Amino acid sequence: MQWQSKLDDQQGDAPNTEGILKTEVSRRTFLSYIAASISAFIGIAAGVPIIGYVAAPLAKKEEARWISLGKVEAFNDQEPKLATFTITKRDGWVEVQEARTCWIIPQKNGGFVAFNGRCTHLGCAYSWRTSGEHAGKFFCPCHDGLYDREGTVLDGPPPRPLDRLDVKVEGDELMVLLQDFRLGVPEKEAL
Repeated sequence: MQWQSKLDDQQGDAPNTEGILKTEVSRRTFLSYIAASISAFIGIAAGVPIIGYVAAPLAKKEEARWISLGKVEAFNDQEPKLATFTITKRDGWVEVQEARTCWIIPQKNGGFVAFNGRCTHLGCAYSWRTSGEHAGKFFCPCHDGLYDREGTVLDGPPPRPLDRLDVKVEGDELMVLLQDFRLGVPEKEAL
């Protein structure tokens, strides 16, 4: 009897568990939870960089930048003049040198007009013709695009005029704001 009262005393000190739901997790269920957790962690750890790699080019927008073309007096002829320069493009750890062009046209008021060196149709290089059938016009030989001195489309498939670039003179240097635009569309849309 004495042992019975000791047992009753010990049970009286035990916490009341009547309202608590007891659920037992089998070993198989526990291991499936662990496997699912590890798989989710690996999926997230691998998926985030993959999504970043795929989505980064969509979010990346190239910034326009001022490029020095040289001394102003080099562009004082009345004929349009091709200006070539090299830019450095950086993609991750890789740096690439890219040759670019623009056309500079001196104005009677002493200012300048600059056109991006790419045709608005498909981005081909065009040139100023001084003789022949297209004399006094910009001509793109890829698909016979023809523009006047102001960049207006005269003939061919180009969907819009030549893309004008901002120009400024700093000291005795002619600067152009280099920017590319979407090709083959009627609206001038910066990339």
